[in-house]
Amino acid sequence: MSLFQASLEGNDSGIAILVIDVSQKKYEILLKNSIFISLETEFEFSFFLKNKIERNDFQTEIIYKTDGKILETSFGHFAFHGDSEGKQYSKFFIRDITIKQKQEEEIAWRLRFELGVASSIQILIQKPSIRESLPQALYQLLYFTEMDSIFFLKNISSGDKDLFEIWVNERKSTDYPLLSDKFKSLDWKSQGLNRWIHKLKNGKVIYLKKEKALPKELWYFEESKAETILFIPVKFENHFLGIMGFQKYTPNFVIHHENLLIYQTVSRWMGLFVQRDLDLTELNRYKSTLESLILERTLDLSRTKEELERAYKAKTEFLAHVSHELRTPLNSIIGFSKLIQLPENDITGKEYLQYIYSGGTRLLKMINEILSLMKIESGQLNLQISEFKPEEIARQSLELIQPQADAKGMEIRFFPPIQSKNIRSDAGKIQQILLNLLSNAIKYGDHSYVEFHCEWIEGRVTFSVRDFGPGITEEDQSRIFHSFTRLNDDGKIEGSGLGLSISQGLAEKLGGNIELTSLWGEGSTFILKIPENIK
Repeated sequence: MSLFQASLEGNDSGIAILVIDVSQKKYEILLKNSIFISLETEFEFSFFLKNKIERNDFQTEIIYKTDGKILETSFGHFAFHGDSEGKQYSKFFIRDITIKQKQEEEIAWRLRFELGVASSIQILIQKPSIRESLPQALYQLLYFTEMDSIFFLKNISSGDKDLFEIWVNERKSTDYPLLSDKFKSLDWKSQGLNRWIHKLKNGKVIYLKKEKALPKELWYFEESKAETILFIPVKFENHFLGIMGFQKYTPNFVIHHENLLIYQTVSRWMGLFVQRDLDLTELNRYKSTLESLILERTLDLSRTKEELERAYKAKTEFLAHVSHELRTPLNSIIGFSKLIQLPENDITGKEYLQYIYSGGTRLLKMINEILSLMKIESGQLNLQISEFKPEEIARQSLELIQPQADAKGMEIRFFPPIQSKNIRSDAGKIQQILLNLLSNAIKYGDHSYVEFHCEWIEGRVTFSVRDFGPGITEEDQSRIFHSFTRLNDDGKIEGSGLGLSISQGLAEKLGGNIELTSLWGEGSTFILKIPENIK
């Protein structure tokens, strides 16, 4: 036993040797190392283990403590020569993974943020007017951050009053309030916010929690319902152009210093685009008498636009290259994870292999979706035209999606067309769209079945997929086909928010489109319309 005890030391995990009486639902600790002794006080080990024994559940478990620590626990059962009947021997592991988990989350957050910035810049580049594109661009950016709402206040101050115009006012969910109309004519100094406006004009960031606000500033938190605010000055060549604000409505939220710097970088390109819009307005106002100035400023703006487009193109090419390079090792990881054979009693090892396989397939699917979206946006998508009957593609799609429906215990009711005739189009692309629409209906539907119709209407073949889920509000319907947009995103439904954007792009490439009809609380119907012959 002394040798066994010595073998447990020198490990980065807390280890205990347990003997579990399955029939009596009791346990005994035979040995434990020093790390286990220090970590078992971090949580109620006795209650935890009794729970495990009671439920006969010895799977790996992650424990998130209220103080921020993250502990990983696992069991490894083993045979012991001469063990008594009804008793089970197990090696219990506990490890503090707080730093590792937070580092992984931080890296993932930064990658998402960079992708959000790139996507927002692309929207601003493609649209001629920042007033039209800025709401969509900032809404896109918001979904790549942990914040709940975003707004942009354009500085229109004159004289002694500090006044702002609301250009953008977006939120992730209708559960969060928008910035009130009071800010359209708010005098910050007279309303007790002079400390904020002074700092913002001097290029400083306002990062403030409700409990740290001055008494005269509390009215803002009470009216906005925000628990944490982040106001960033938007400047261009020392000119104060406005305020970009982020708000969080849940308590105990913290922005780390390094992440705060990333938020600040966004205000720099905001200043560039806002200034560009102001310049264009000024040029249009004086174009009759200042042709030379217009030409000069237009050339400057063209160079700026070209630089931004080159930067975006380089980023797009880099993303495409990296995505291609990632797919080869990912396929190897996924393939070999299915080939590895472990002993039947190695439950923990098999569980880890399943984590590797499922995580790899999800990442590979996201990479493929990003590549598909890039092909559509760049016009590099090739079509394979052939003649076929639309109901055949519908039935093939049903066969492929049936396992997903069976897993959820859901029925798909198919209604084929009365008239059967060929269409000339890309069968593979149509099937890709139908699989996405059916998959979404199954994921979001909460009824026992979904409806799938195929019919001819006014010379066009029409596929419609109807679910009986929660439905989509009118506000959300306007953005449902945007890239990386996910509604009711509570983390329970997998996906990247690219499926509908890709499907709409494919439909337009085929000369058709996807329409949506939905009533809140009554479900949704997505309708794919394709011409009989693609031009």
